[in-house]
Amino acid sequence: MKKISIFIDRITETISNLLVIALLSMILIACISIILRFLFNISFVSIQELIMYLHASIFMLGISYALKENSHVKIDVLLNTFNDKIKKLIGVFGMIVFLIPTSLFIVYISSEMVIKSWQIFEGSSEAGGMNLVYILKTLIPIMAILMLLQSLSILIKKIGK
Repeated sequence: MKKISIFIDRITETISNLLVIALLSMILIACISIILRFLFNISFVSIQELIMYLHASIFMLGISYALKENSHVKIDVLLNTFNDKIKKLIGVFGMIVFLIPTSLFIVYISSEMVIKSWQIFEGSSEAGGMNLVYILKTLIPIMAILMLLQSLSILIKKIGK
């Protein structure tokens, strides 16, 4: 079971490393877009959409990394008053009762929308925009699957202690 947890953590780490590149790319593209718009009065809808796509990708795929690093939002004011055993029980309870079912629900509820989007290769509603909306929508179930996998990795670690 420990090998499974290590494998899941490696997937999350690899994705997070790719997201660093995406973030740096987004910053560079945004700077280029600003320079083109204000100095040369040139604006491209596709560049603006690319920035939006990168931004969405960073947040949607970065959620599992935040979960792995335990840097997600939580109520530390209450949690800090408990001992380690209670914190562990609350963490396991939260994963089993809230996070795993929510992840499964997101995959279930988004699958039909993503399939339909791929069937028609859904594109941008903006003239000159990127015709990759179907890929953007695919991030929703991928995010949920990554969240599910990372929560399983955390559960393996917590229960294995």
